[in-house]
Amino acid sequence: MYDLKLDFSLLIYYNIAMLLLNEKFIRMHTGLNVNIVESCTSTFDEIGKYDAIIAGRQINGVGRGNHTFFCPDGGLYIVMRVQGVYIDPHTLTPAVGLAMHDTIQAILGLPTRIKWVNDILYKGKKAAGILCKCVRKAEYLVGIGVNYATDPVELENAGLSDIAISLEAPPSRASAFVTGLLRMIKRATIATFDPIKYGKLCVNIGKIVEFNHNGVIVRGFAERIDADGSLIVRIGNATIAVDAGEVSILRNVPTP
Repeated sequence: MYDLKLDFSLLIYYNIAMLLLNEKFIRMHTGLNVNIVESCTSTFDEIGKYDAIIAGRQINGVGRGNHTFFCPDGGLYIVMRVQGVYIDPHTLTPAVGLAMHDTIQAILGLPTRIKWVNDILYKGKKAAGILCKCVRKAEYLVGIGVNYATDPVELENAGLSDIAISLEAPPSRASAFVTGLLRMIKRATIATFDPIKYGKLCVNIGKIVEFNHNGVIVRGFAERIDADGSLIVRIGNATIAVDAGEVSILRNVPTP
């Protein structure tokens, strides 16, 4: 467990929507060339030569499938560059999901779950999302958007309060949180993915789910997470390994 205590002798802070981010502290404890900005169009577009970029606001945040990603003040929007031939692109997103869960638990003490494959849930609602992009061979950009200290009124005004939630985390822990998260992600890219741990945290498991398979909407029983990060879904006597796309959990549908 991380116990990252801020060194208040390092008085270089970025007051991003009241989140005190200490760039020197984050650089020192991650070994990464980090850039902190108050606002940007998209962290993916503006990471430039840096190892990681952290923004307090995005004007045009991008989600999976080029969907718009709501990025209000109080959130943390991070893109981290990871490189190496050892990185398994199939398990990268679920591995980052575990890193997110572990960081939130270790730094903030909050219990979270994972919705396959890229959503972090808190109290049953989305608190964070993950988007990984391959920019060239053996180089990936890991994008994180987390409602760290987002005002719940922002989510309500955007009509998202039924599905999204803020962690309402203390601004004073923002530097420790970002540092812990970057370190956890770095570790996750070189470690063996743990499908058993992921499966225990995954809200899809044991539920009836629906997804697009070869252009056809099908539904089945989500059984487990495979070693390559795929969601194994049983349909009748057969199983399908879902490795990409949107998977919906069907409510009030009896399990077999």
